[in-house]
Amino acid sequence: MASYEKSSPIYSLLSGQRVGHIPIDEHKEIDRDECAANQKIASSLQLLLLTLIAGCVWLPYVHVLRSPALHSAMALFALFACVSRYGLRQHHRSTWHLRLNSWATLLFSATVVWQTGLLSSPFQPLFLLCIMLTGAMLGPKTVYQQAGAVTACWLLLAAADRNAFSGSLAALKVDADYLAAPLIGLALVWLLAWMAAQLAQEAEETKEKIRQLSRTDQLTGLWNMKMLLIFMQREYERTLMRSGKFSVLMIDADSLKAVNDMFGHHAGTMLIVFISETMRSQLREEDMLARFGGDEFVAFLPETSCLDAWRVAERLRSRIEDAPLVYEGHSVRITVSCGIACFPDHGDNLTEIMKKADRALYQSKDLGKNRCTIYSEGHEHEDGPAEPEPVSSPSPQSSRAGDSSPHR
Repeated sequence: MASYEKSSPIYSLLSGQRVGHIPIDEHKEIDRDECAANQKIASSLQLLLLTLIAGCVWLPYVHVLRSPALHSAMALFALFACVSRYGLRQHHRSTWHLRLNSWATLLFSATVVWQTGLLSSPFQPLFLLCIMLTGAMLGPKTVYQQAGAVTACWLLLAAADRNAFSGSLAALKVDADYLAAPLIGLALVWLLAWMAAQLAQEAEETKEKIRQLSRTDQLTGLWNMKMLLIFMQREYERTLMRSGKFSVLMIDADSLKAVNDMFGHHAGTMLIVFISETMRSQLREEDMLARFGGDEFVAFLPETSCLDAWRVAERLRSRIEDAPLVYEGHSVRITVSCGIACFPDHGDNLTEIMKKADRALYQSKDLGKNRCTIYSEGHEHEDGPAEPEPVSSPSPQSSRAGDSSPHR
């Protein structure tokens, strides 16, 4: 029989590299890159803020209460900005570093407002700037925390403005005209904080949707191959620590081209969806099923021996064969072929196991399709184990790790 020749996406995806070199979670890497970009913006803002204040405090209408205190605060903030930007460069991709810069900027802004007129300071909008910046970079929780901090600063500024710290009871008496401006200012602070938090929440939800789309196959809803490799890498590392085992199934539909030619590509699409739903319903929660192109699927079965993996594969194959797809009144018989490779029986690394499962799939095709094959170097007994036991597969919800099978 002619050899089944097919270019599998697994080879182009791995590109000859070991699976261990594939990034564990590229979304975390993207988040760290975003944090580093935000850090550059925060550092630039700090520099511009220092330049602005240094230029404005000399203006005639800016009243500085204590020049030495303001100049000391500016010097300390400039030192902090330099250390943050150049001395802690290795932490620019960390969220805590960005949060530290945000709170330092807010504290410096409060000091500037205190030293340049309290509630009548022309630098009061710095509070709004800090909240807006925090919302764009750190999310709703930090926004509300800073809004609370600004409220506390506002109350202290109001108290200092009325000489409440002098000990005079008369200073505590305020009138409606005096309260109007602070209350309006606080209302604007919380309004801006709410708006910034909502925008930050929407941005986070949008990013999560993008993450989900990049992790799943849009047609079937299964994990895509990238996520399968990440999952497999983690499980492989756990398996090495436990001296355990796992199995990989490569599954391919036998009749997609015939269905496309006979009923059209929509029927072929329905066939792929039908196969994916049938297989997903037969696997455990800890198993992972992914589609990596066309009518090809990969299932990763943790803590599963070759014999148990063959039983699972046979159950999947028979369920698909026994439940034909009904399309526009036509009953379409569907079959799949499966290749099986297991760790540590067939290799000591993921790349080797996956390639051997792919070759076992070729062997299933060469032997006539609609069968499950455990990898072997020759074609002596690829159609399952030699003299296999009658297949009496456990229910999908049962745990193969708890089997009493001597092969486990």
